[in-house]
Amino acid sequence: MKIAITGHTAGIGQALARMYTEQGHEVVGLSRRNGYNIRNISKLLPMIEPCDIFINNAQVGFAQTELLFAVYEAWQGKDGKKIINISTMMTSMPISSLDGFDMLQYYVQKQTLEDAIKQLRQLKNWPKLCLVKPGGVATQPNQSSPRPYADVDHWASTLIKLLDTGPDLEIDEIGLGVHYP
Repeated sequence: MKIAITGHTAGIGQALARMYTEQGHEVVGLSRRNGYNIRNISKLLPMIEPCDIFINNAQVGFAQTELLFAVYEAWQGKDGKKIINISTMMTSMPISSLDGFDMLQYYVQKQTLEDAIKQLRQLKNWPKLCLVKPGGVATQPNQSSPRPYADVDHWASTLIKLLDTGPDLEIDEIGLGVHYP
């Protein structure tokens, strides 16, 4: 399978890219570090279009949602295509659960992504959409696991296993985070 992943050089995207490559899949990595800014949709779209799966992971402003719309439109009616969108469990709260203006913006941007997915699902045709809502995952160098963050490799490995459902099942949404006793 050919899998495009934004934000493949750090955190969740990096772990997914490495694991899918180890499984023998062809990974198309799209990150600022290798010259692919998600705000430049016209540059990214030709790289994503020939893929089977697009993992919409990187987030900058509302560009993640804009990229979702562009890929969805390009893949209209194409059997077997799937977009996996990485959001956050934070959107399950009525307001941002973390302090600060930056976190409020992040919350609204991810909520917008999720609202776009709800609207696109009403079109009821390809590509298929999956929403993944991570909880606390150690994606930054100063974060550590086991608490309060899940190990990013363990998290990514679990996600890949969950997504590998075969042809008969389709996962619409996954919330995957740490358990607090």
